[in-house]
Amino acid sequence: MRELFRILAVARGQWSWMAAGMLLAVAVIAANALLMAVSGWFIASMAVAGTTGAAFNYFFPSAAIRGLAILRTVGRYLERLVTHEAGFRVLALLRVWLFRRLEPLAPATLERLGGGDVAGRLRSDVDALESLYLRIMLPLAAGGGAILAATAFVALWSTSAAGVLFLALLAAGVGLPLVARRLAEQPGRRSAELAGSLREAVTEGLQGGEELILLGAVERQASLVDDLSRRLVAEQERLAAGGGVTLAGGIVCGGVGVAAVLAIASFQVAAGELGGPLLVMLLLFAAAAFEAAGGMPAALQHLPAARESARRILELADSPPPVPEPATPVPLPATTEIVFRNVSFSHDPSLPVLRDVNLTVPAGGRVALMGPSGSGKSTVADILLRFRDYGGSVTLGGIELRDLGGEAIRGLIAVVPQQPHLFNGTIRENILLGNPAAEEEQVRRAVRDAALAEWVDGLPLGLDTPVGEGGSAVSGGEARRIALARALLKDAPVFLLDEPTEGLDFATEQRVIAALANRTEGKTVLIISHRPACGDMAEQVHYFVKVP
Repeated sequence: MRELFRILAVARGQWSWMAAGMLLAVAVIAANALLMAVSGWFIASMAVAGTTGAAFNYFFPSAAIRGLAILRTVGRYLERLVTHEAGFRVLALLRVWLFRRLEPLAPATLERLGGGDVAGRLRSDVDALESLYLRIMLPLAAGGGAILAATAFVALWSTSAAGVLFLALLAAGVGLPLVARRLAEQPGRRSAELAGSLREAVTEGLQGGEELILLGAVERQASLVDDLSRRLVAEQERLAAGGGVTLAGGIVCGGVGVAAVLAIASFQVAAGELGGPLLVMLLLFAAAAFEAAGGMPAALQHLPAARESARRILELADSPPPVPEPATPVPLPATTEIVFRNVSFSHDPSLPVLRDVNLTVPAGGRVALMGPSGSGKSTVADILLRFRDYGGSVTLGGIELRDLGGEAIRGLIAVVPQQPHLFNGTIRENILLGNPAAEEEQVRRAVRDAALAEWVDGLPLGLDTPVGEGGSAVSGGEARRIALARALLKDAPVFLLDEPTEGLDFATEQRVIAALANRTEGKTVLIISHRPACGDMAEQVHYFVKVP
């Protein structure tokens, strides 16, 4: 249960909303039960008064019935409003909290997980925890409070009837939930696991659709999705069967409890200890009181799946960052000279990527890294951006990179990554990520220097054209130039360009390189590329080879 307690600790800022929802839920259950009780007593009392001719003041009970009916209706509306507001607030807090925990893990830790798995934990597993409050905490708290209140109310007239009602409510509200939890433990956990695997398989199948077609593996991926779907449905059917058992048990407990109250109260009526109208009142109240226990078995049935979702979220959130931040970051240096001395890096000790790399990029100079794929060129960029740790020494302006804050370092560098990511917004919004405060003319200049102006001007919506999810509405070359415009708009003292002209035709490449040479004059530039034209822009060229 500690996983759920940790999740609730994250949402502690919303305790006032959650507590208000619980109180409203108890009030609604009480209003409904009292409405039934008062209505039954009123009808029976009117019947007795009619047959005996006794005087009866019907104004007060009729007013109470109207008041309780209004309270039940308004209370139900407010309860739904408040509890769902609390649920959505908790989800918002959890999502932001998890995103903040994930951000330091990119890319080194997250790349070991499938994209669908990470997206599923950030979205679906967090959404599943909506049930933690709405379907688990709320029914258990409201049910427990209402059971105690119902027992106390019946005890005002009959302690023996209150005792048997309490036992029946306890069986329905505690015994059945324990049975429900036992029945749901394994299928609930497995359904959460299978749902995560299914999301991952579907996401990877959609993202890699072209590769699957080329490799003739579409049927294999479809079979995997089909198998996961069948297994998930089977576990959900087991959960539903358990829910049916507990629902039937709740009906039995309700019938037995009401029958027991009827039997005890009938003996008291016969003995003259209780009036006939009060018998009707207690009987109807007892029947209505079982609403309090009705949601408790289902609440514990949802518990295993909620625990599994919480475990998956915390497993990811508790992952140690691949690059630890310094306890006391050193202020940024005044110069931007970059020096690598005997730098080594490996994902696996037996498979080194870099070994004893020495590299100097003078402040204001341009250096190109060239070599075959897999020789570690992009790893140099990741190390410089503090996405990966390293062996040896890397200094920026004479200060060891480990002593500088990661965010501060990345603030000094304008990057065009090898695989640029475009967010699901417009061209303008993606470019403005480089400098949200930039003026229109600065954006236009970055667009021109990235050789995008002619293409953008030909679009009906211009810069306000959506790029689609992950840049799906633009070509690879257009996406790269949008990322280049974003870097140019940032106008940082250091430029890190990883394959900046990949996918461009010769004429466009020449225009981009000329603009880059002009815009990066006097800045420290590290270029990673296979293309000779990029090497020609540099003052020094370092050739990398794969580590043997």
